[in-house]
Amino acid sequence: MSRLRLRFNPWPRPAIELTDTPNPKCRTCDGQGGWPEDYGDYDTGEYAGTEWWDCTCWNPDRVRRLLALPGWIAHLLFGWVPPVYSTEAPF
Repeated sequence: MSRLRLRFNPWPRPAIELTDTPNPKCRTCDGQGGWPEDYGDYDTGEYAGTEWWDCTCWNPDRVRRLLALPGWIAHLLFGWVPPVYSTEAPF
């Protein structure tokens, strides 16, 4: 059973989307939708990163774009500001 909600997604273009949410009563992930798992380097045993495992109680890829928003509406409703790019070198 899916638990749908609306969300604002600013990337790649501002839009309102309908998306699935994790089950808040899931005993496997405690409603978080998954869990992080640290792993180490095989040779040294040192920390090498963290991987996120999705729980079966939801599907993070289940998203439907409902309404694309012009930048000025996204700014008024959500305070979203389009990124400013520069042609100058960062140093």
